Amino acid sequence: MFGLSRESLLPGWIACVPQGDHISLALVEPGAQGKPAIRWTTEQAWTQPTRTLQQLRRSRGLHRHRRVTLLQRAQYQCVAMDAPADVPRPDWAAAVRWQLRDTVDFAVDSAAIDVLAVPEGTSYRTQAQLIAVAASAEQMRPLVELAMDASTPWQAIDIAETALRNLSALVEPVGRAQALLHCQAQHATLVVTFGGELLSTRQLELTLALPDDADDAARAAAYDHAGLELQRTLDGIERAFGQVTLARLLIAPMPGQQALCEHLGPLLYVPVAPLELDAVLDFSAVPELLTDAALLNRHLCAIGAALRPE
Repeated sequence: MFGLSRESLLPGWIACVPQGDHISLALVEPGAQGKPAIRWTTEQAWTQPTRTLQQLRRSRGLHRHRRVTLLQRAQYQCVAMDAPADVPRPDWAAAVRWQLRDTVDFAVDSAAIDVLAVPEGTSYRTQAQLIAVAASAEQMRPLVELAMDASTPWQAIDIAETALRNLSALVEPVGRAQALLHCQAQHATLVVTFGGELLSTRQLELTLALPDDADDAARAAAYDHAGLELQRTLDGIERAFGQVTLARLLIAPMPGQQALCEHLGPLLYVPVAPLELDAVLDFSAVPELLTDAALLNRHLCAIGAALRPE
């Protein structure tokens, strides 16, 4: 997404993902036989961000690796649109800036704009498609400045959708599209990928991370609502991208992951399965992530963001 400085550092990325008053971090390095290795994860308070980054610089060697942070959900907007006609790909971001004036709720003249090209040949439309990502200067500037103040400037600023795309790409079936649902406390993020790139994204107002003591009726109602929202969303995506077939919907690790898969299976027209990452990522340094679904859920976007190419 928003690339920044390019200094010479050790292999691997450290991803820092603010989530309200705390932050999730992960270091992912190239591993044996091309299998990315998660070296460590941690959670820290984010009430004093500059101080936290300074402490992490000392305790985790934050300054020794490339660093990427993620914008929080309310800090950016994704907009699917036609690519500018007769404009070279490197100039798309500049060309779509003014097209976003009536879509985003902040000034576009000073906003950070980047674009993700939708894979060609996936829809019946002749015009190339893209996903524009826009963040206001008021949201970007403090995030950049606090890292500079901590002597740990970001090499890139990313979003949850591209972090989840990186994870989906690891297990995507060849020649078919795939959907991935990541459920958090009060909402869920759905991404659909093809060829390792984003076809579509959607933020869903779903509450699926229910407490263990939730009664069966409340759980069934939440799952039924999720099934309806997902059915509508996947129907729309298949109509928009009719040149590819959606192979399956994967549910990211979370408490109750298997129960959700089993409930959604009969409600949807595509197979539903859990996202299993142990075959494509090296968890040997962090085995606790494989036995604690809630912990892996909280670190999932940090791991995905750290799966950036060198």
